[in-house]
Amino acid sequence: MTDPIAERNKEIALAIWGRDIGAEVDPDGEEFAEHFRKYHTEDYWNRASEPGKDRGFENAKMVRRAFQLLFTDAKFEIESAVAEGDMVVLKGTFTAYNTGGSLFGIPATGRFVRQPHVHFLRFRDGRICEHSVVRDDFPMWQQMTEDDREAGIVRFAEQSHAAADEQSRAAAGAEEG
Repeated sequence: MTDPIAERNKEIALAIWGRDIGAEVDPDGEEFAEHFRKYHTEDYWNRASEPGKDRGFENAKMVRRAFQLLFTDAKFEIESAVAEGDMVVLKGTFTAYNTGGSLFGIPATGRFVRQPHVHFLRFRDGRICEHSVVRDDFPMWQQMTEDDREAGIVRFAEQSHAAADEQSRAAAGAEEG
């Protein structure tokens, strides 16, 4: 049986989430404020932001300004969406050109970047009241630095094992000498 509230929340999420992330909308303008009031609760909590700066409309403005500073032509392409009760989960890919500011301590490169994301949106009364995101920052860092190292837990374990073996050989050589 389909939950009509979960389906409504999913429709809202699919219609608005990330669709306008690259738009040149003034965070201090009435259009941005109206959009926030329509789709977010007043006490909206963005768990992806720094504590103390993670609530309400002021957080939304701060995030919008950061995206406008760091990126050009930013998009979030949704690949799948699941809704259950008051929660909507969106899996997709963030893409943009890194054209301003400094990200990960690296000055803007102008390079095209892509990054996998999974967003969790909690709804209350048809509006988003809470947001969390899981994203993998390593691929974006690699794209900005042209670092071609492989990532992943298996690769990390292999590299750690090889380093431990090398240290053991060095320690054994020092004891012999």
